[in-house]
Amino acid sequence: MGQQHSIAFGVKSRMALAALLAGAMASGVSLAGTPEVATGTATASQQVNVAELQQEIEALKGQVSQLKAKSDSNWLTQERTKQITQIVNTVLKDSKTRSQYLDNELQAGYDNGFFIRTADKSFQLTINGYMQFRYMYQDAMKGSNNNAPSSSGAPGGPYSGPLGNSSEFQNRRTRLILSGNAFKNIIYSISGDFGGGSGSTFQILDTWGGYEFNPGFMIRAGSMLVPFTHVEYYSAGTEFPEFAASEAPFDPVRALAFDVSGNVDSNKLFYDVQVNNGSKSNAIQNDGGANSSSFSGLDNRFGFYGRVQFAGAGNNGDFTDSPDLSWHKHLVWAIGGALGYEEQNSTPGTYPQGQSSLQIAGLASPSSGFISPIDASGSLYRATVDGHLKYRGFAFNSAVFFQHYNAATPGNSSGDTAYINNVYNTSSVWQLGAYGEVGYFVVPHRWEVVGRIGDMTTDGQGKQSMEYAAGLNYYIFGENAKIQGAVTYLPNAAYTSPNVGSTINTSDVVGQLELQVKF
Repeated sequence: MGQQHSIAFGVKSRMALAALLAGAMASGVSLAGTPEVATGTATASQQVNVAELQQEIEALKGQVSQLKAKSDSNWLTQERTKQITQIVNTVLKDSKTRSQYLDNELQAGYDNGFFIRTADKSFQLTINGYMQFRYMYQDAMKGSNNNAPSSSGAPGGPYSGPLGNSSEFQNRRTRLILSGNAFKNIIYSISGDFGGGSGSTFQILDTWGGYEFNPGFMIRAGSMLVPFTHVEYYSAGTEFPEFAASEAPFDPVRALAFDVSGNVDSNKLFYDVQVNNGSKSNAIQNDGGANSSSFSGLDNRFGFYGRVQFAGAGNNGDFTDSPDLSWHKHLVWAIGGALGYEEQNSTPGTYPQGQSSLQIAGLASPSSGFISPIDASGSLYRATVDGHLKYRGFAFNSAVFFQHYNAATPGNSSGDTAYINNVYNTSSVWQLGAYGEVGYFVVPHRWEVVGRIGDMTTDGQGKQSMEYAAGLNYYIFGENAKIQGAVTYLPNAAYTSPNVGSTINTSDVVGQLELQVKF
């Protein structure tokens, strides 16, 4: 701007000078009595000066034109900038108007799982997963049990099943879990297992939707855990590679269900009440037709389960896994309990279909060995009590299970109802199981030694299935990365399980080494 003012001032000064000279020339020409020679000389000189001034004026005009063009260009650039800014602001305003996240910034990161959410957490998606890959060795030796009795009740005779050892790798669990909320109160979970099924087939697990009125009251519907055994709530947080052998016969696992649950009193009391399609029914579909799978049908009978858990010291958040990884400086403890009732009809021809997801495993016969799992056809009552405590790296977990099975009156001489009547001479049998396990961190947060003892018996038949186990765990990054090793001895295996490593009516020594990676 200083340069423009300087040039403008110079132009005006020179134009004024030119005007004065022109006036002087005019005055000199019109003066009377002026000699002719003098007049001619002055005119020539004036013409030279005028020509020079004219050239300077033309040069100044050129400079003024250049400055004006430059000024016009700057003005145009400023106008374009204003227009572009207006367009951008209009687009952004329209985008915010159309977006459901109006004035709500999206966030992403990791907090016990990868998440994407709005700043007010009205919408959130959390991604979790874990993988458990293990090596297992099993040595099945002849035990003290005989073969299972025949369906007529006749003794099975000396054990004649296969014996020997095996060694294999297993993909115990490979799970992906999507969970979160929408519109703040709508909650959901979508999860599946790519490795835990038969033949490593994909399984639907906790896949449900619900509404959370507040932390103390929520409703859900879908495929979910049956609220019974405590250990099922943290299959990635156990101190041994596998659940206790005495737990499986009492575990309803998952079902298609509707439930009401919540945490009250600052998460010190948890409750869950559920009505479902029966044990292990989460993958069953009633297709109304023939299906070769023994888990293809649903009868028209519901199951009812309920569980409560109270943390007397600490809160229930302290018991989402078995070990005392947090190294609690003060003693924390909790006690839980559950009741269950369900009824099943596995008889062929049942309307709409016979159901066989509920199986009774681990029954012991009076004169023979344990009986292979039977498809229940009758009513089942269940109960459990479990206790837990943690203190300075020490952890104790235990549970007692009880179930009472009433077989329906047999209409023919075949099937499980006749089997139980012929073997026990009664249609009513009960089972009792229990286990206790301890763990202690010899190196805080890193190295843990563990031990477990369990027992299962049937209706006072004098046959017990004991379990003795010891293990060593190394926690690389807590539960997110750990290596677990364990050796288990089963003097009289009550059932066959590829996960436990047991073979019914044999004496088994099982070794397991497992790597877990979790996020």
